[in-house]
Amino acid sequence: KGQLDQAIRDYDEALLLDADFVDAYNNRGEAYRKKGQYVRAIRDYDEALRLKPNLFVAYNNRGLAYAGKGQFNKAIRDYGEAIRLKPDSAIAYNNRGEAYRNKGQYDEAIRDYDATLRLNADFVGAYNNRGNAYAGKGQYDRAIRDYDEAIRLKPDFAVAIKNRALTYKKRN
Repeated sequence: KGQLDQAIRDYDEALLLDADFVDAYNNRGEAYRKKGQYVRAIRDYDEALRLKPNLFVAYNNRGLAYAGKGQFNKAIRDYGEAIRLKPDSAIAYNNRGEAYRNKGQYDEAIRDYDATLRLNADFVGAYNNRGNAYAGKGQYDRAIRDYDEAIRLKPDFAVAIKNRALTYKKRN
């Protein structure tokens, strides 16, 4: 936490020297988001986007902040804009999939995880996340296959191991 506070102070200082420093707004927003200060983070992302309207990273990051606040529709909108700006971004598809999954829109989530994995077949988290979506739909065998793949790629992926165990329990 102390390093985030120092980073915020440094970005404040940089912005005093250059009020149009886009990266400072975006990066300070990230520090605020990591501290759970979503409103302040969103304000900084908004300013970065005002200064540079096609800034992929600010849309993706603002989506993360909206998701942190539980505002999944706004997060989905921002991830969609990030994908429009950078259609080969596996992370933006994965993040939008997470927002859809958190809304219980499992089919939309699975489509986004599929897109993530088409772009990056080794994206371990996307296998876990798609497994969660399949489990949410009650498609336990498909979920287990995805958890298995996540664990094959990263044998110490404790979250996927836990999710697979929970899914075996639900299946039986």
